[in-house]
Amino acid sequence: MTRPIQMTTVIILCALSLTGGMAQGETTLDAHMRYKACMDKVQTHAEAAFDDATTWEGLGGGYPARHCALAALVKIGHYGEAAQGLEKLADLVHANKAFKAKLLMQSARAWIATDDPQHAAAVLDAALTLSPGEPHILLVRAQAFALQGAYDQAVENLSLIIEGAPGTDKTFVDATLGVDALVLRGAAYRQLDKKDLALADLDQALSLDPNHPEGLLERGIVHRLAGHNEAARADWKQLLDTAPKTDAARAAAANVHMLDSGLEGGE
Repeated sequence: MTRPIQMTTVIILCALSLTGGMAQGETTLDAHMRYKACMDKVQTHAEAAFDDATTWEGLGGGYPARHCALAALVKIGHYGEAAQGLEKLADLVHANKAFKAKLLMQSARAWIATDDPQHAAAVLDAALTLSPGEPHILLVRAQAFALQGAYDQAVENLSLIIEGAPGTDKTFVDATLGVDALVLRGAAYRQLDKKDLALADLDQALSLDPNHPEGLLERGIVHRLAGHNEAARADWKQLLDTAPKTDAARAAAANVHMLDSGLEGGE
């Protein structure tokens, strides 16, 4: 795994304190509805959402308006500005510790996108002091460690998620989170040359989500390293069939080409 699995940035729809966050003439309900509408718009029309949010902020929209503007910057791809802004907002906002931690997690994702995993890890340490053991934060911190090549520390964080799942069969409360954690831990185990442990995690992840793109890519790599070329080809072909437009599929296509050409593949 040359880079960690990139998870989609999560925009948290959560009520911020609206102290100082209402434009003239707005009620609290109006402000909450405007905040939700703005955050929804980020997902489909990020640039327009940014314009709306900055206009709203200029009219006295306060922290909710600022959060929507920063979320839009993440979606647009202005990661550095968003990372700094979200980190500052977490310090300033009137909200509970759990929400502040989520803002810091969003900031850390943006720092990762700027190729600064060290800063991301520091921000995530602060997030975990506010929300100890929060599994989504642990997952992002594992990504930050993996980006730095600290695979043992990545495994430690992921194990806290996986082994903390209720039930002996590891039935996750958040199924997507559980699968992502298993896939990323499998990738980290591969980097640590623990192929049996990697394969066990990847098999379990794919039993829960058979078409997980990064899971199929990683399991194919582990099979290839073990000399099981046909098993590797099967995983990569399945990925190409089920998620052809993903980054994982592009890597799989390159690996299939190398396999067909008799070259070394698996990265």
